[in-house]
Amino acid sequence: MLNPGGPLVQVILSSRAESTAIAHVWEFARFIHSLRSDLPISQGKKQRSMASAKAIASPVPDAWYPTLAVLMLAVGLVLTASFFIYEATSSKRNRSLAKELTTGGVASVFLGFGSLFLLLSAGVYV
Repeated sequence: MLNPGGPLVQVILSSRAESTAIAHVWEFARFIHSLRSDLPISQGKKQRSMASAKAIASPVPDAWYPTLAVLMLAVGLVLTASFFIYEATSSKRNRSLAKELTTGGVASVFLGFGSLFLLLSAGVYV
């Protein structure tokens, strides 16, 4: 068991080790300080500052998120229902693999984007 005031702990925490650790912390702090947004950032041959960079904007207005979510989820659920009805009512001989894959794929895309817009409208930015 280590004694907090023992000689081994005192050697580990000697002033030399402390000054080295503090020097590393200050070096890291200077590095982080150099990454400030008002300093120029090199982009090939051009110099641009972060303040003049364009912000990333959504191609769809935020006000459309709930409407898109409802519409896409409704279309996806209708296609899913038609897929299940097709599977339940057609015989194994009359089924078409292409129709099943197309209906399932399109329903999946609509449900996926509907879920995405539902999350975005709820404020969960993914």
